[in-house]
Amino acid sequence: MGAELAEIKPGNTVAIFGCGPVGQFAITSAKLFQAGRIFAVDCIPSRLEKAREQGAEVIDFSKEDPVQMIREMTGGIGCDRAIDAVGVDAEAPHTGPAVREAKEHEEEFRQEVAHVAPQTNISGDNWHPGDAPSMTLIWGVECLAKAGTFSVIGVYPESVTLFPIGMAMNKNLTIKMGNCNHRKYIPFLLDMVRSGTVDPVRILTRREPLTSAVDAYRAFDMRQSGWLKVELQTSEMTH
Repeated sequence: MGAELAEIKPGNTVAIFGCGPVGQFAITSAKLFQAGRIFAVDCIPSRLEKAREQGAEVIDFSKEDPVQMIREMTGGIGCDRAIDAVGVDAEAPHTGPAVREAKEHEEEFRQEVAHVAPQTNISGDNWHPGDAPSMTLIWGVECLAKAGTFSVIGVYPESVTLFPIGMAMNKNLTIKMGNCNHRKYIPFLLDMVRSGTVDPVRILTRREPLTSAVDAYRAFDMRQSGWLKVELQTSEMTH
């Protein structure tokens, strides 16, 4: 759905923000739509490596400014299509040249976090909201060339209101977004799996017993290295 909303055409340059499970399959889908180049943006090395294995050109936003890098790699034009596969869990860069722009929106991000997650388990390490809910929206609009298309499949609550509408309007961008209509896509996806066109098992990075589900979810929530996609196995499956 993300690739479809992005209106990817053969040869297009595509930027995908977020290299978690959704982002990895967005990369796969962009390849199926015959994208010419795919830029994958994240800051977790194991996720960037998995994106690189798929043939994407990776950008670590903790070391590089993703918008600047995409512009440089496209001759100053920007990319044709962008996909937000992060949503409200977006993190601001805390190191590298991209910190400067994040600082410009720091107060706005702080207010958004207060609306998105007014109560969190501050005494534990499990789920915490991203500290920059709209970071990907800003980067996505900035990195696109004029008349590009922005696909937003990352999830946002109604309380998120920050969006660079002025820049998007002046660039003549097309913006498409929404929650996935799974029933529409599942039959088609199953056919691709059966035919061998797509192998979803390739993104599995951990296999854990079902009895370890709580610990597995905790490690995934904390974005520990190597915990990209986890299969929980019953005792029968492990024997």
